[in-house]
This record gives sequence, structure tokens and C-alpha cells, in this order.
Amino acid sequence: MENLQGMDHKFFIAKKEDVENLDQGNRNLFRYILNEIHKQRQAAGKKENTYIMINTDEPYADEVIEILKRNGHWGEELKEVQP
Repeated sequence: MENLQGMDHKFFIAKKEDVENLDQGNRNLFRYILNEIHKQRQAAGKKENTYIMINTDEPYADEVIEILKRNGHWGEELKEVQP
């Protein structure tokens, strides 16, 4: 696995199974927070995005990291898009 230094930590990720294992009150709170974020984004005119997520321990993670770096989606120091 390539060094993850410089990675832009832009998102929070929670595994669905982990959320489902929370007690009912915390599941409701989590859903409430997500709904509030969704409403704020709608009010701001932002679209709803879909994301691709990979675990950094996958054997192909280094390849994905290189693609992200080449396209300026890795971290602050790598914002220049390379040809």
C-alpha cells in the first residue's frame, strides 16, 4: 500500500452494518443528522452525488490513488492536474 500522506480527508464514511448495529435512539439520531445535511444541500441548490469508495487495504488501492493524484483529487499539494 502506497503512503497515504497527503490524502484529502473530505468525507466521513460509515458502514451500513455498523449503523444498523447502533441502538434505536442513535440510529434515529444518525438518520436525523443525514437528513438535515441533505436538506441544507438542497436549500443551497447542490445536487445529490453518488460516490465510489474503496478500502485502502484492497490490492488495487495504489492504482486508484495514482489515478486520483493524476486528476488532482488526492490532496492540497496535488491540485495541479497532470497531463
